[in-house]
Amino acid sequence: MADVGKKQAHSAPEDETTAWAWLVFLASFTVYAITSSPAIGWLDSPEFVAQAATLGVAHSPGHPLPALLGRAVGLIPVGDLVWRVNIASALCAAGAVALLFASMRRVLMAVAPRMGLASSRVIATSLALVAAACWALWSNAVRAEVYALQSLLSVGALYALIRFEESCHSRWVLLATFFLALGLANHHLLALTIVLPALLFVLIRPQRPKRATYLQAASIGALGLGALLYLPVRSLAHPLVNFGAPHTLERFIWTLRGAAFSKSANLEHASTPVIDTLQIAIALGEALTIPLFALAVYGIFAGRHAAKRLIHFLIGIIIVCAGARVLLGFDPETPDHHAYLLPAIFALYLLAAVGTARLIALALSAKQPLPKAPALAAVAFALLVPIQVALQWSASSQQAAWASDDMAHWEVDALPPRTVALQAYFQTTFRIWALQSVEGYRPDVAFLDRSFLSYPGMRAETIRQHPELRTLLESPLVVGAPTPIAMLQELDRQRPVRVQLHPNVDAPFARALAPAGAWASFAANEEADTRMRAHLVRLFKSAAPAERSHALGALLWHDATRLDELCIIGKRQWANRVLQDALLLAPDDEMLAAMAERCGLRPQ
Repeated sequence: MADVGKKQAHSAPEDETTAWAWLVFLASFTVYAITSSPAIGWLDSPEFVAQAATLGVAHSPGHPLPALLGRAVGLIPVGDLVWRVNIASALCAAGAVALLFASMRRVLMAVAPRMGLASSRVIATSLALVAAACWALWSNAVRAEVYALQSLLSVGALYALIRFEESCHSRWVLLATFFLALGLANHHLLALTIVLPALLFVLIRPQRPKRATYLQAASIGALGLGALLYLPVRSLAHPLVNFGAPHTLERFIWTLRGAAFSKSANLEHASTPVIDTLQIAIALGEALTIPLFALAVYGIFAGRHAAKRLIHFLIGIIIVCAGARVLLGFDPETPDHHAYLLPAIFALYLLAAVGTARLIALALSAKQPLPKAPALAAVAFALLVPIQVALQWSASSQQAAWASDDMAHWEVDALPPRTVALQAYFQTTFRIWALQSVEGYRPDVAFLDRSFLSYPGMRAETIRQHPELRTLLESPLVVGAPTPIAMLQELDRQRPVRVQLHPNVDAPFARALAPAGAWASFAANEEADTRMRAHLVRLFKSAAPAERSHALGALLWHDATRLDELCIIGKRQWANRVLQDALLLAPDDEMLAAMAERCGLRPQ
């Protein structure tokens, strides 16, 4: 963007831009704080709540920065601990929106310097707040996750690189390097979607940084990546959340590789690349709104003379980001998959700013110029903000989303004293970790995750927590090995044993179990199972709109595992009732239809 750099004299005054950036931050943070979740949340959020509360090690690749940030914000004596950890995401997302405003302000004034400071300020503010209200960002700004922090680091790098293109000053390269290095320590895959295009953006230019800059950048990059040292240091303290126990070199490398994530991502990739590409294009369009998406496309073609290098850089981010998500698969119902598109979304908003600036520049330089074009554009963009907020509020707000907490207690409250609970579903384990970390809940129960026990270091950590169960844990009690049924039945005579039903329960073990609500036991109890399921339905019906799909997914997962178990043990009438109840809530669910056909069930 060397040609943009020539127009640096027309850039907005630094102090005025900074003041407005703070206003944008406060506006977006206020909305995020009001709509932030008070509960532990769904998917990986409970794990990140537990990680912050215990300064633990989350699932691969470890995510050290959310632990430190969540713990720091958790020290502020406002609200309860879970809300404080969730609000850390709101702070990061609002920071990302403020930096996006500052980036767009510079792009607007560089491409169309005649539009005026006031008009560029309103347009950049409006674009940034529309971006703040897109579901992909908003839904991750109200819950404990890595994506809001990653957005802050990504937009910070974009802003620094835009400043470098204007001034060619090496300090902006160093700042971008620091942001990207921290991004690699936080979520390496998302960071790489910007790192790779950024390298080309800096290296392929007429005026490259000085050689000393590269050495300085390497040092600063190493400093940012040094955050990863948190993983072995904290692992040595054996916190409750200690995924992979990465205090040995082998397990540290295993954690950074994200091997467990890669395996599960490949298993979940069901749709074709063509379908994924179409769904990603639709998701990007929804994140921008149709008018802004059209402006972004226009900016790619109309802005190639005024900001050629910047446009190529932003296109590179979009291609790498969307391509990575195609390789991993894309589920439009999963908020995490939309979060993976955030670097591309930010790039598209910057392209929309380029397209807007070019339209205004054309209107001002036409044979019959339209002097009011900047003001008209500012009014039009300002009107988009309340429309976008109103459209996305119910889908994004988590202010009354208590169903995740209710679900966690539903799973655990009914367990008898001193139960040995064998779970295998990651969301259940994450919810249990959150309850134990925040509430000190059910210390009498030994929770053993059969899936996680197959990961490096996890068996040793579990034995450390429950040394009285060493023989059972070394039997081995892991997915993929025959379950020690006789040993568990003997243990059940001394203290209750409960098992969470899961597709990875081996057939002999499944034949020895029967559903009993959230867990299975060695004795059938249809009455207790029916009573617990009815409570779960009431929980689903009381869920807030923004978490209704998650609550329904939890209910259907429970129904599907029970249905599979009842088919295995030949309880056909019971299975038919389970299927009938499930179809009342999800009549078109393909998973239920497939299971009914496999089991030969015919519901009334």
